[in-house]
Amino acid sequence: MHKNGTGPSGVREPFGRVAVRRGYVSDDQVADALSRQRQLTTDGAPHKLIGMIMLEMGALGTTELIEVLRELNIPAPAPRTERRVIP
Repeated sequence: MHKNGTGPSGVREPFGRVAVRRGYVSDDQVADALSRQRQLTTDGAPHKLIGMIMLEMGALGTTELIEVLRELNIPAPAPRTERRVIP
């Protein structure tokens, strides 16, 4: 694996494959997350990254998410802040 997250062919390794290789998630969890990602797209929702889906599923922790992103040389997403109106 090269420093920029690409293999010998120059193609970036998929997020899920890196997470499995590192032992953070199983192949089944990746398949479930990809299924959820496809369903969200089918339902017309905005595209959601698989790492965020895995985080929401509880399959992946924040630290593991960041480590996979670092290996792939992808900046970690900024945390979402939700504003709640308290009556």
